[in-house]
Amino acid sequence: MTARPRLPELFHVGWVVRDCAAAQRELAARLGAGPFVGAAAARFDQALVHGELTAFSLKIAFGALGGVLLELLEPLDDRSPHAEFLKTRGEGMHHLAYLVPDFDDQLAAVRAADPRASLLIDGTGPGNPVRWVYLDGGSARGTVIELLERTPASEALFGAALDLLG
Repeated sequence: MTARPRLPELFHVGWVVRDCAAAQRELAARLGAGPFVGAAAARFDQALVHGELTAFSLKIAFGALGGVLLELLEPLDDRSPHAEFLKTRGEGMHHLAYLVPDFDDQLAAVRAADPRASLLIDGTGPGNPVRWVYLDGGSARGTVIELLERTPASEALFGAALDLLG
């Protein structure tokens, strides 16, 4: 039996939405979510999507909800797995994300636990400020797993989001 990966504490839950601003208002009004930070467009030029270099853009906001950090992701084009998810499944939970200090070991462990898991997005190339991947969630009941390398650069990049939870 293959050893199971030992992921650290959950960093955030990724939620794909059609309209980031509307989702923030609704989540704040109905569930008391917030405050939110970010809500800015981000362009990803150096990631491999399904193995192909594919530029895509998202509007991203982070907000607190009952001790959990939410990442709202609004696709701004049709080239990302987020846009594919929105088209085929509608709005909803897309991934669970983990900030991992031992990125290579964690990626190897998650892949060993499910050798068929493919990389939906590979953001480990030299043009990315933080190494990150999305692993296909087929055998995890459809939930994509995101691994982000925990480094001083990633902590600075996500500092405002991390501060939401204290």
